[in-house]
Amino acid sequence: MNKFLEAMEFRHACKEFDNNKSIDEEKFLDILESGRLSPSSMGMEPTRFVIIENTQLKEKLRILCWNQVQITSAAKVVVLKTIIQSLIPPSNYVDSISFRRGKTKQEREAWIQRYGNFLESMQAKGINVENWGQKQAYIAASSMMNCAAYMGIDSCPIEGFDIDGVNQLLGFDTFKESVALILTFGYRIKEQQKRYRLNLNELVEYR
Repeated sequence: MNKFLEAMEFRHACKEFDNNKSIDEEKFLDILESGRLSPSSMGMEPTRFVIIENTQLKEKLRILCWNQVQITSAAKVVVLKTIIQSLIPPSNYVDSISFRRGKTKQEREAWIQRYGNFLESMQAKGINVENWGQKQAYIAASSMMNCAAYMGIDSCPIEGFDIDGVNQLLGFDTFKESVALILTFGYRIKEQQKRYRLNLNELVEYR
């Protein structure tokens, strides 16, 4: 088995961390860097990372996360949020991204037009900009958890939370940004339980 798949076997949703163990800052920066380097639709990079270090803030966040112990036992807590309003053209942010897509003004304007058409097609399917941005956060989260596992660091993604409560607690202006997902990192305090996955032949079809 290659090293990456070994890391995938190691990775699991760790339900409780050893709160006496910390993560080396250089390793944690590697985890954040893996999130930064993750792909995003149209290359818009809508995901932002908020590191929660304040103990009292963690305790309040835990209550909003259905009292899940990971929030207060983890060595690192990262709230992934998506920007919203800046993703909608015209905006300075969209303009700045367009400079990656064309050297001339005409090329940049053509790309912005394609991007705008893409957003409209998504909205026609019932997917608004916030929903779309949140989906990108999950891509970054996967990279971060796999990077952590490769270094022997445990993680747990947390979807179960009061989204309005978390937005309010962290002072997010929901016109501009919103929480998408919460990640916790640390070292397991209990042995990993048996994992259950469907067999590959149950997941794959060839045409």
